[in-house]
Amino acid sequence: MVKICSYWPGTGYIGDSSDCQGWGHCANNKLTARGQCPDSRFFDVYSGTCQQAHLVRCAPQHWELCAKRQSGEYVADPLDCRKYKICDDEWHSDADDELNYCAEGYVFSNSLQTCVSNVGGCPQETLDICAFMPNGNTLGDPLNCGLYKECQNGMGIPQACTAARYYNYKNGRCQLIRPKHCPSGEGDSYRPARNPPPLTDVSVCAKFYQDDTLGVQHISDAQTCYGYYTCNFRNAVARWHSCPWGTHFQWWSQKCVSPESYSCPYDRCGNLNAPFVSAINSGCTEYISCRNQISHRLAKCPEDYPYFDEKMGECVEYSLNYTVCFMNG
Repeated sequence: MVKICSYWPGTGYIGDSSDCQGWGHCANNKLTARGQCPDSRFFDVYSGTCQQAHLVRCAPQHWELCAKRQSGEYVADPLDCRKYKICDDEWHSDADDELNYCAEGYVFSNSLQTCVSNVGGCPQETLDICAFMPNGNTLGDPLNCGLYKECQNGMGIPQACTAARYYNYKNGRCQLIRPKHCPSGEGDSYRPARNPPPLTDVSVCAKFYQDDTLGVQHISDAQTCYGYYTCNFRNAVARWHSCPWGTHFQWWSQKCVSPESYSCPYDRCGNLNAPFVSAINSGCTEYISCRNQISHRLAKCPEDYPYFDEKMGECVEYSLNYTVCFMNG
């Protein structure tokens, strides 16, 4: 349960993958409580209550998997087939020292009793982490750091952040910089593709044109801080435009403005010649270094100069009243 909670920044109850009667409580990526259902009842993650066993869908336990194997053989962890455990009469459910791990790039095959290449995925059916989560929750993908899953009926629907961003399972937000907890080696984690917005789009006007405001409307491209589409009417073909150099598109005013006037949730380095920009949702205590108009690295201002002044491009002693400092993106 510790592992499941670590991928979920929310709060609530989850099921125990090693015990159908067990439950846990998560808060801010940590397991804060655990317990057992009484009277041989099973914990139902969908209702968050203890129910009669025949009414609850429970994950297969280690002893059930081992029932199909000989003593001394191994079975893969149904949640993570890179891990495997031995089947014998002395096994204990939470003994982490009995876990074995396949090398990087390999998974365990129950039928072959050895680690094999992960190119084809897990050799046997695996459980989704969402099997132990209530419906409607979002959590990080354990096998693809930077992606996330939306839990529905025990299954995780794979999702990716828009605009070439990473999902940070520590705070449940999409961000431009790869989260520190994600591996940085080649092939170790998700790397978003940076594709430019299309010059024309037939769906934008139909989705976002406001009928109560007639005339030309400007709509963010939802990929960049400086791009927007123009729509003359609801069924028009939207055409992409860029703000003048050094400005960003502010969606509520439908105007191009100075960057500090808007907490843009996309890459704030875009369309600017600035070496640094403020990081949104940080109160201007953090900043991002830019390289070729692309966000490169996140840093925090020192205690003596705790605020980053985007106009000056440096950390300062005094607080700032820029919109980017107090409006979340």
